[in-house]
Formats: sequence, C-alpha cells, structure tokens
Amino acid sequence: MKKIFILLLTSFAICSIWSQTYTVETIPNPKKLNRFAFVSNPDGILNPETESQINNLLDSLEKKTGAEVAIVLVNSIGNEDIKSFAEQLFNSWKIGKEKEDNGLLVLFVMDQRKVTFEVGYGLEGILPDAICKRIQIESMIPEFKKGNYDAGILAGVQRIYATILKEPVQVEKTAPVNWKEILPLALGFYLIWLVLTWLWMGNAMNKVKMNPRLKSNMARYIAAKNERNGIVSVMAIFLPIAAFIAILVLSQAIYLLLLLPLPFMTIPPLIYANYRLQKIRKEPFPCSVCGGQMHFVPEKEEDVYLKLSQQFEEQLHAVDYDVFVCDNCKNEAIFTIDRPSAYSECPKCGTKAFILKDKKLTMAPTYFNAGTERLTYRCEFCGYEENKNRRIPRLTRANSTFIGGAAAGSIFSGSGGFGGGSFGGGMSGGGGATSGW
Repeated sequence: MKKIFILLLTSFAICSIWSQTYTVETIPNPKKLNRFAFVSNPDGILNPETESQINNLLDSLEKKTGAEVAIVLVNSIGNEDIKSFAEQLFNSWKIGKEKEDNGLLVLFVMDQRKVTFEVGYGLEGILPDAICKRIQIESMIPEFKKGNYDAGILAGVQRIYATILKEPVQVEKTAPVNWKEILPLALGFYLIWLVLTWLWMGNAMNKVKMNPRLKSNMARYIAAKNERNGIVSVMAIFLPIAAFIAILVLSQAIYLLLLLPLPFMTIPPLIYANYRLQKIRKEPFPCSVCGGQMHFVPEKEEDVYLKLSQQFEEQLHAVDYDVFVCDNCKNEAIFTIDRPSAYSECPKCGTKAFILKDKKLTMAPTYFNAGTERLTYRCEFCGYEENKNRRIPRLTRANSTFIGGAAAGSIFSGSGGFGGGSFGGGMSGGGGATSGW
C-alpha cells in the first residue's frame, strides 16, 4: 500500500509539473542563470543538444550584430492571448539593447499549438511582419506538424540568424548517438561495477572478521560498519569523476544518462554488506564463565533480560541492545549500540531519554547586547526536568557584509564567468507574426 501511495504521489507531481501554467513572472529568464543563455526551456520541450546549438548561434549573432534574440518554449500560458503575452514578456525582460531596441522574442506554446514573434523597433526594418510570417510558415510549422519541435525551432533560428546577418548560417551538427554500440558496452560496465563493488564489500567484511585484534562481536561490527561507510564514501566521490571523464571522452552530454544506473548498481552490494554486518553482530562466541557458546537472543525475546529503562530506550530508538545467553550456565551478556537520535542521557536516572521540550526567549538580542533563551529538557522515562540558559549572539548590521557581498557578486557576474545577468534594456515595437499548426 505504501509503495502504491508513493507511486501515485510521484505520478501526481509529474502531472502537476507537466500541466503548469506559466505567467510572465514565472517563466524563467535564461539570463538570470547564465548570461550567455538565450533559451528558456523549463518544460524540456527541446533536448539539451538543440538548446546548446541555439544558445551558441544566438550568442554569435549578438557578438556580430548586437541583436538579442530570446527563445521561450512552455507547455501552457492558460487562456492568455499568445501575442499579448509575448509583448508583456518582451517588455518585462527588456530584450534588445537600450535605445537600439534590437530585440526579438520567439514564444512557443504547446497546448495552444502556436508560435509567435515579437519584434523590437530596431529590428522591424529587417524582420517586418511578412518576413516573420514567412519564416514560421516555411521553416517551422511543417516540422511542428510532424512533432519535430527541435528541428522546427532550430530551422526558425537559422533563418532569423541569416536574415539579420544577411548571410547563410552554418551550424555544427552533433554526431548521432549510436546506442546499438554504446548500450552493450554500458551493460558490461554496469556488470563490472556490480561485481567489483560486491567483491570490495565482501573482502572488507572478511578482513574485519579475521582481524585478531578485534576480540568481540561489537568491536568487529563497528569496524565492519566503518569499512562499509568508507566504501560508500569512495563511491560517492567516484561518480562525479566518472561523469567528468564521460564528458571529456564522449563529448556529448546525452551520454551522461548512462551514469544514472550506477547508484542502483551499488544497492545489491550494500544489501550484502548489511547482511554480513548483522551476521557479525549476532555470531556466537565462547562464554567467559564456563566456555560454552553464547547465543544471540532474538529481539522479540530479549525484554526478559532488559531493565525497564533499557526497554524504554529501545522503544524511543535511542539505543539498541544485543543480548547473548550461554546455553550451559545461562550467563548473560548485554551489548549497547547507540543510535543517532535527539536523546541524551538523563542526569538523574541515566536513561537515554533526555530531550529538549521547550524554548523560551528571556532576553531578545540587540545590536549592542547578546540575548538569552531558556531551554527546558525533560526525561521521557523518569519525568525529571532541567532548565538551561543559552546565549544568543547580538545582531549584526547588513552593511558589515556589503563589501564581501559586492565582491562575491563581481566574481559571478564579471565578464569572465557564467553568472547571471539580464537582457540589454530594449522595448517591443509591437511587430511580428503568429502561426498555428
């Protein structure tokens, strides 16, 4: 039932994302994230390769002519008129250079099955309404009717480029992905990854088990757990390295999809490692009294051997206890395993059930003096309460970090970086054209 609920929730989230209706304010401005970007594609209508080609093309166009062209593709703008919406978005983003108004907005709306051009005053001589309509009808709409949105948008941008620059455009084509050759290699890599990780985990568990310096189950368990966590950490570092190498070797971002299964290939070895951990933890050992075998007591039966406070700690999931009993002399051994939790040891009864219950501000901090707050702790087992005062640092003024903030801003928005920016400050001239398919 829980899995079904999660599946339904995920499906609902995906549907919500798909059906999102955008306003002028909610459409992402590509310049805010990357000042070299011209394409806003929040619903993933364009694939990454096409988006990259268009960004490179429009960046080249701006450098050569100063003209700014923004491409926006969304699933829905509700019942808004696409032409009016485009004009509002154009003026909100201020596409084109200030005083030159040499901007162009291409807005594609999926559910309306329409595309519109909004042209700034400075480009109306080069891109009059008739030329805009011709580009749409001849280069874009035929591809849209086939469902080839990448091809249609790219063809339209190429025509716009050639029209503004008055020269033919040449776009570097990305080599097609040969999945028939790549997938068998990927599957082989996944298998190797799975086997090596499994052997790595198993070898680490065996070394811990055979270590003569680890005298007790608990010592071996803790050591094996640390080994498992270390291997997981190394794998977490390996994945970004693998992604970087994939980019360098394969030269196409699409191949990064092949890395997605790697974390899942780690799950079976982790399950195996956890199984070995539990086996180490529960393994019989010689009795210190009679030399017989001390056997692990199942959790359902261990309450007979635990104090009420220990049982309560297990109920809170603050502590886990392992109980062993000798088959011959009934000697008992209890091992404690602390669990990460908000609970601490009670100063009165010693039970790990002491937790923060309330916070109360007793003196507010100012710019000149520190403040204080009273913390109330309570033991869930014995009911003991204790109050402690905690110092609150005095307030700091925002201008104390202005220089650092300004410096940081200059780093990320400077001419050499990929930080956010904006369009040049242009205004719409009201011209353009709209076509449907």
